[in-house]
Amino acid sequence: MAIFRLQEAMLEIPDIYKDRTMNLFVLSENSASDFSFVVSRGTAKFDDKVQGVAARLLKELEITVPKFKLISSVMTVIDGMPAAEIFYHFESNNAQVWQKQTVVLLDDKPAGKKMISYIGSCPDSFTDYYQKQYAEILKSIRFHRHDNDGFISEAVPADAQSIFFVIDTDLRQLNVFESVQALYQHVNLQRALNGQYLFYCSTGHPLHIAAVVDSEPVRYGLWTSSPENFQPLSSLLSVCRSVSGPEALNSIDKINRFISDK
Repeated sequence: MAIFRLQEAMLEIPDIYKDRTMNLFVLSENSASDFSFVVSRGTAKFDDKVQGVAARLLKELEITVPKFKLISSVMTVIDGMPAAEIFYHFESNNAQVWQKQTVVLLDDKPAGKKMISYIGSCPDSFTDYYQKQYAEILKSIRFHRHDNDGFISEAVPADAQSIFFVIDTDLRQLNVFESVQALYQHVNLQRALNGQYLFYCSTGHPLHIAAVVDSEPVRYGLWTSSPENFQPLSSLLSVCRSVSGPEALNSIDKINRFISDK
C-alpha cells in the first residue's frame, strides 16, 4: 500500500493506482497575472528517453496551443537526473503567457516510468525575477531514492508448477495460472515492462518482472519482490472486477480463502 503524505494528512492508496496528481503553487492568491509553479505527472514507457519525451511534448504543444512559439529547448540536470528544459510562449484569452517546462523521467512502481514536469508560468515575459523563482525551486528538488531493505530477490524457476496470480491493471481483471509458463504465454511483455500487470505467487506475495541475469539476447522473467515495498494480493482483491481461472479459484472469495490458508 503506497502511503502519500499530503500537506493536510496521510492516506493509503492501493498499488494498482498510478500517481498522476498535479500540484499548483501561486505567488499571489488574488492576482492571476503573476508567477505560478506546477508539478505535473504523466505516463511514460519503460524504454522512453527524456529527449524523446520532450520532442513529443513539443509536437503536442505546437498542435494544441494557440500561437505557440518555441524560444529554446536544452538538456539540463535535476538532482543528478537528466532533464529537458523547454522555454516558450503562447496566447490564452488574448493574453501572452510565458512558460518554462522542465521534464524528467523517473522509475514508476511496479514497473515502467513516469514523466514529471515542472512548469513555471507568468504573463508578458519571463523576467529575471521570475527566472530566479523558477531556478531556485528546481535547485531545491531532491528525488526519493529508496534504500535497499536487505531483501534479496530470487528468480522464479522457468519450469515452476504452482499457482500464480496476475492483475491486469487496465481491466482490473485477476487471472489465475497453474504454471509460470502458462502465465508467460498469456501476458504481453511490453505491457508488463510498462507496469500494466501486478504479479503474485501462490501465497499472494508480490513478484516483479526483470531481466534474467546473463541472458543474451535479453530475456525477462519473474522475480520475488520485497514485501516492504509492495502490498500483498489480499490488499487488492476488492479492486478486481472479474476473475479468470480454474474452477477452484474462479472467484474472489475462493482466492481469498486459498491465500489465507497459505
